[in-house]
Amino acid sequence: MMKELLYNLIRKHKYSISIYTEEIFERRCQEEIIRSDEDNSSFVYLEFDFESLKKDLPDEDDFMQFWNSLFAVLSSGSRGSDIVGFLEHESGLGMLLLDSKLDGWERIKGRIEQKTSSNLEKVKDVLDKTIKPILYPACIQNVPTPAAV
Repeated sequence: MMKELLYNLIRKHKYSISIYTEEIFERRCQEEIIRSDEDNSSFVYLEFDFESLKKDLPDEDDFMQFWNSLFAVLSSGSRGSDIVGFLEHESGLGMLLLDSKLDGWERIKGRIEQKTSSNLEKVKDVLDKTIKPILYPACIQNVPTPAAV
């Protein structure tokens, strides 16, 4: 249901956004990890879980305004290299901000807040508490490595 809702929203507003299938998105995530390791670069990974967002934005108008604001920002300010795709079982959308650090997410978050009109505090709260950006490779730098044998 969410898939159709989002595609209809994209068509209605003529947003220039491509959303990968879950299989292609997963493959692109794996490729980006390899590329990031080889190039010594970083990226930010984000998840927009449909169930969590619906719980945090139970009012249908607020929920739709969130997606409208997100898609408007991605459509207008996309760097062309950022990747959006469905998560496993189409439970949400994932996003990769390539060659980026957490400040890249902060800029997008600020633009989403600017595009939001009626429910700014709710959207700010959701962006701060529900969407957890993960910076790669920083997310694995503190993982203990096995002792050398």
